Amino acid sequence: MSVAAIIPARMGSTRYPGKPLCDIHGVTMIEHVYRRTRMSDAVDQTYVATPDEEIRKETESFGGEAIMTGQHPRATDRVAEAAKSLDADIVVVMQGDEPLVYPDMLDDAIAPVRDEDGVKVTNLARPIPNKSEYEDPNNVKVVVDENWDALYFSRSPVPYIQAGNYEKAPVYHQVCVIPFEREFLFEFTSMAETQLERVESIDMLRLLENGHNVRLIRTDRETYPVDTPEDHQKVNEMMANDPLFEEYH
Repeated sequence: MSVAAIIPARMGSTRYPGKPLCDIHGVTMIEHVYRRTRMSDAVDQTYVATPDEEIRKETESFGGEAIMTGQHPRATDRVAEAAKSLDADIVVVMQGDEPLVYPDMLDDAIAPVRDEDGVKVTNLARPIPNKSEYEDPNNVKVVVDENWDALYFSRSPVPYIQAGNYEKAPVYHQVCVIPFEREFLFEFTSMAETQLERVESIDMLRLLENGHNVRLIRTDRETYPVDTPEDHQKVNEMMANDPLFEEYH
């Protein structure tokens, strides 16, 4: 099965405008994500999907391929538009603000969609180790059932932890590596926005509200998305000691 990873990126981020081009140890964030995504053994094609000429030029400057799209309110809509021009059985929504992503994370997320009947979409989920991450609304929390299908996504701290023992409690946050079966991606983007999706600003809730399963795959990789200038500073520090960075820098 052919797998295309598409990295949606735009200059107009509300919390951190222009963040795809922010410098992280001499490399733009979009280049970090692109190069690390291409290292995945499971990925056959990698593209950046963007409505912005600045991002297209930057992508092409480091040898990447960009697909120009229209303006979209959600990353999945941007990826779906780009995917229409590609021949792929699986389309991975690889968020452009995850510069510390590791190739094995994509491998692990893709495997159930590729190999298991009935699994049409997956998300990665990482254990939440402390109270500050648990309470941070920028971290999308996910509650899973016994089969590791999602029960609910929220920006609020869920589930409630009475004793505050985060290391042993089943608390996870979503890591935005999201493989879809190609046709299921188009089905998803054709659905109307749902009420919980709107109030939480989490598009995976659209699937749950329409009765679909979202399989979660645990990862213990310590990634950190860049949503704010403060996140940028932290990721810059983490990248300095990242062994994968040395392989492509």
